[in-house]
Amino acid sequence: MSQKIHTLSAGDGTLQVATRGARVLSCHVDGEDANLFYEDAEGNGGDRLWIAPEVAYNWTSLEAAREDPVAASATPKVMDPGTWAVHGTWDGGLTLAQSLELTDVRDGKRIELAIKRTVSAIAPPFGLPDGVACTSFTVVNDLTATGGDDGAVAAAWDILQIPVTGTLVCPTTRRVEPRSYYEPFGDKHVQVADDSVRFLVDHKRRVKMGLRPEHTTGRMGFLRSLKKGQSSLIVRVFSVLPGEQYVDIPRDHPADQRSGGDALQAYNDDLTYGPFGEMEYVTPAVVVGGCQHRNTACVTHAMVGPDALIREAGEALLGVAVGLIE
Repeated sequence: MSQKIHTLSAGDGTLQVATRGARVLSCHVDGEDANLFYEDAEGNGGDRLWIAPEVAYNWTSLEAAREDPVAASATPKVMDPGTWAVHGTWDGGLTLAQSLELTDVRDGKRIELAIKRTVSAIAPPFGLPDGVACTSFTVVNDLTATGGDDGAVAAAWDILQIPVTGTLVCPTTRRVEPRSYYEPFGDKHVQVADDSVRFLVDHKRRVKMGLRPEHTTGRMGFLRSLKKGQSSLIVRVFSVLPGEQYVDIPRDHPADQRSGGDALQAYNDDLTYGPFGEMEYVTPAVVVGGCQHRNTACVTHAMVGPDALIREAGEALLGVAVGLIE
């Protein structure tokens, strides 16, 4: 599939949206020449949409994933890069669409999906400190289950890849211990406070954590130091619906579990795939024979400015103090 890039002006910078994979591939903000998102030499990275649960669609089998998740990894090509086509464009945005079929490796149930992904440039949040530049956009992921076997599930799993090194700050509704998806967290990469969890992105340890919908405020921010006293901050705001059917769960959970999953996830790679981390969120599921349509939105603000002002803006948007794990 050929790659066409759509460039959107947004606030104090630009976004590049690729038709291949329907990715928001890059985000540039005045004051920093480099892409604030992670992008590899082959044009992979940025903000992309996968389909959850991972235990259903991204490994050869649940048993193989439990034994060796790297060796068993098998992301379907219909999911990524897929066959996205432009569904509509306007000044400041576009909609991409595709249809696909997936089979749950746990029970063999099939689901057919129609997906639309809309990216829109928006104004920066009101009240940012003078001296902070910002590029903002909204992503709307629209999933419809158009066919398949009764009980088959799928959910929008939005993944933003971010460069090293920095700290992801995840406000919580109370003090909570995140759920681990891979190796133990260790004593540095995941730090729990009464009002938040902080997650280190540094490519030194393969770690993934998850927060249940009742434990996240639907916000997360990635702080990274730049040169000459400058910092960048990426804030994501997404809806959470405690009590709805969240289906993304770790590999060690029962094979027949179809609820009780996480809404917020964070990942730090150890150079198995590259020097990056991920800011992830998962929406409630569509279910064949049940709720067959979901339309969910996420707002992203990418900011650059003097470190003190960036931390001030981050605290205002996240509701908790913003800082780095040293």
